[in-house]
Formats: sequence, structure tokens, C-alpha cells
Amino acid sequence: MTTRTRQDVQEVYAESAAEYDRVRLEDPRGALVTEHDTRLFLKLFPPEPGNMTVVEIGAGTGRFTVPALERGFSLTATDVNETMLERLRERIKKRGWTDRCVIRTEDIFNLSFADDSLDYVFALHVIPRFGSLEDQEAAICEVARTLKPGGRFLFNYSNRSSFYGLFYKAHTATPSQMNRILTKAGLRVATQRGKWIMNRSLVNRLPIAVARAVAAADRAISGFWPTHAWDLFVVAVKEY
Repeated sequence: MTTRTRQDVQEVYAESAAEYDRVRLEDPRGALVTEHDTRLFLKLFPPEPGNMTVVEIGAGTGRFTVPALERGFSLTATDVNETMLERLRERIKKRGWTDRCVIRTEDIFNLSFADDSLDYVFALHVIPRFGSLEDQEAAICEVARTLKPGGRFLFNYSNRSSFYGLFYKAHTATPSQMNRILTKAGLRVATQRGKWIMNRSLVNRLPIAVARAVAAADRAISGFWPTHAWDLFVVAVKEY
């Protein structure tokens, strides 16, 4: 398998916003996976806004932006794909949230935010898209640069040490490798949960009722031994 570079990833995910929503929000199986991931996200995301400067990287059309706004947060939502952001703008305007959501184009490898300026950054299904540890490290270090000491970064990554990692070589980081990257970036793991079973390939092969049961079971065990799950959702805190 050829390792995807950051340029490859940008090209692969330059799909239309309509197709993105069809696959992830409108298709019943895609919607089930999105619902599952959103529930994991909300378990780790702060329960109340407080006085925080919050940024989302890789917002797409708003799969995780909308739940954060529904929880009462104000935030800046970013993506490299302007087509996705246009759909997100329509969604935010329709819900009357334009005063609480700034939307702009950003590249995770070259963020425009100042050093030590953000309280909370979240980027879901972004880091695993980069097929080399070097790119994953560069992205995480760039996010860490923008965080205040004590600031937090919520992200996920694919675990090469998991059972799935034996078969899917796109799983490019082990927990020890990721911990090394986080340490270099001045971050440490504060909380993590894992997806053990749920994935789109499996859901596509199951009756929808069975897939829902699998999703519920997966959420129930998400806090159990997460470093052996295939998809780790991590909250890392900046130490300095």
C-alpha cells in the first residue's frame, strides 16, 4: 500500500459536500456510524462551554460542529475544503447560529492561530487520514503550538496494535508511538476511549438492527482497555 502524503489526503477528501453528506448523514448505515462517533465525541467533549476559545479542525459539513453548538459552545470551525465549509455555512445559518460559529479555511499543518492562544481544539477523523507518522506528528505538533498551557486537544487515531491493525495497514500508529509524538509536542493523554467493533465495513455487511446492537455494545466497552481498541479517541492536555 502506498502511504498517503498530506497532499494526497487533501485531494482524496476534496469530494463534493453533497456526496459527503449522502454517505455520512443520509445513508442509514453512514448515519449510524456518525451517531456512534458523535456519542463518543460528546462523552469526551466538555459538558459546558465555560470561558473557552474553541477551534475545530477538519469540520467538513459539521458532523461534530453541530453537536458542539447544540451543547451551547461558541467556536471556530475550519477545514481545507471550501466546498464543505459552504455547506456548513448554510447549515449554521439555517439554525441561527452564525453569531456563535466562525467558519474559515485552515490547513492543520500551517494554522493561522497564534502560539498559546486556544483553550480547546478538536479534530476527529483527521489524524488517521495521514498515512505516515511524520505527517501525523507534524499535524499534532502544530495543534499543540496553538494551545495554551493546560489547553486540550481531542482527536482520534487508528491503532496498529489492535486486532484490526493486523489486517488494515492504514492503522499507522501504536499507542507507544503516539505517546512519543504527544510527549514531543508537550502533550500528555488525559482521557481516552476506544472503538473495538464498530466500523463502516462491518456495518455495511450487517442487518441494520444488528448493526445498532453492535454500536450499543461497542459504546458499552469503549472505556475498557482502550489502548487495544482499533480507533482511539484521545483527549490530550498541554503541559507547557
